[in-house]
Amino acid sequence: MASSREPVDLDNVPEAEVDTEHKGFPVVWLLPIVALVVGGWLFYKTMSEKGPEITIVFNNAEGIEEGKTKIKFRDVTLGQVDRVDLSDDLKSVVLVATMSPGVKHYLTDASRFWVVKPRVGAGGVSGLGTLLSGAYIAFEPSTEGKSQKKFTGLEKPPVISIDKKGTKYHLKADSLGSMSIGAPVYFRQLDIGEVTGYQLADDYSHVDIGIFVESPYDKYVRTGTRFWNAGGVSLSMTASGVKLEMESLISLLGGGVAFETLPEFTDSPPAPAETMFSLYENRTRSLEQPITRVVTYMLKFTGTVRGLSEGAPVEYRGLRIGTVKAIELGEDPLHQGILVPVVLIDIEPQRTMAYKEVSATSKREVTALEKNPHKRIAELVKKGLRARLQSGNLVTGQLFVDLDYFPDAAPAEVLTAGLYPELPTVPNSLEGILASVNRILDRVEKADLQGTLVNLNQLMVSTNNLVGELEKKTPELASELSTTLKTANSALVKLESAVSPDGAIGSQVQDALREISSAARSIRVMAEYLERHPDSLLKGKGAP
Repeated sequence: MASSREPVDLDNVPEAEVDTEHKGFPVVWLLPIVALVVGGWLFYKTMSEKGPEITIVFNNAEGIEEGKTKIKFRDVTLGQVDRVDLSDDLKSVVLVATMSPGVKHYLTDASRFWVVKPRVGAGGVSGLGTLLSGAYIAFEPSTEGKSQKKFTGLEKPPVISIDKKGTKYHLKADSLGSMSIGAPVYFRQLDIGEVTGYQLADDYSHVDIGIFVESPYDKYVRTGTRFWNAGGVSLSMTASGVKLEMESLISLLGGGVAFETLPEFTDSPPAPAETMFSLYENRTRSLEQPITRVVTYMLKFTGTVRGLSEGAPVEYRGLRIGTVKAIELGEDPLHQGILVPVVLIDIEPQRTMAYKEVSATSKREVTALEKNPHKRIAELVKKGLRARLQSGNLVTGQLFVDLDYFPDAAPAEVLTAGLYPELPTVPNSLEGILASVNRILDRVEKADLQGTLVNLNQLMVSTNNLVGELEKKTPELASELSTTLKTANSALVKLESAVSPDGAIGSQVQDALREISSAARSIRVMAEYLERHPDSLLKGKGAP
């Protein structure tokens, strides 16, 4: 079958012509390029507006939610927690958060983060707003220090915020007591600071308590300022009545510190930051003159020292001049092998006011006791100075050491053979009563009326013999003497009959002696009981 198509002449095929006059950008590529440009611009805009990414490490993630928990400063949101992970050792929680771009320069090693949630502490109640809104992370920015992006969160809010101005100091205390972080610092009962922290000293000799005093009140802290523990209640009973002191209800619950500058130190320079001050137990102790020298003496008592404790005062006629340092057992110098209570006391010469003179070295007034304490006390002992235990409080039974003059006391001197010089002692009031009662009992028990009458009879016999001799020499004198002796003998016979156990007077005398003996024993029992329980004078015997 023959094809209807004619053969094509390849040599005569027309060639395509290229139009070079109408060259241009292909329209088909326009849309992808526009999309790429827009995407790049959006990516640049997003990255340029995105803030720095940081990590915060906490012990736990209580109240933290991924993608929800905000990071705030002054209640303005500056970031958000994006992710919550566990650390590799599973001991902490790592939060990854994105911050606002504007805070990049405030993320330094001095910046702080902590979780804000409801808290109740010595400084009051905080974070109540999070009961409805939920917990958030507080951020305290700082431009000081080096820039960083990894932080360790605080477990508790910082006591001193970034906007507070003032000065930090340190207090040296024997024990922490009721002090707590956030406890207030008072000046004339104004709350002008806080306790920032506490720690043991490197040598464990004291507790180092840090405090912060706000400006402008820090200018009142001088080198001579005294700090005292304002926590709790101070109750004192004086001749003027009962005095109750309390700084505030907050200090009663969580402790607190107060300070005051004595008038003689108001011209002293302001204390520099980080100055260490001593913390006194109360205001009264803080206002006392500082004691820089003590002399130690030993006291030995034959009676009980129950009620005496270390730190008890040593007084002279009601004025404190020292402190009980220690209470131990020691050998009785009069009875070998017998142990007696030994009390060590520190006498503080600077508390005395008599015999003052100006010291050539210190250019200040000193007392004769302070200048040569051992010599002065030895002189006073020769004049009758003695130590004894006295009851300082009938309710608690607490004792103190009382120094006073006893002119009737047996002569004594300060003994210097031991480690400490020994002061002579005398019994206290109750021991003196017991000694007097014992002497009365001894005399009553030793009383022998019958023997006395026998002696009188013997005297009468001797007198009769003498009268017989006189009759031979002087009959008249003998007659008168004989009459007198007969009368005396008759009276003696009647007296002997009366004072005999079966006689009227004798029976009464015996009853009286028995009553005296019984009363003396009752007095002794009562004195011994009062010595053990002095508070029974107020509460009554057997009261709880």
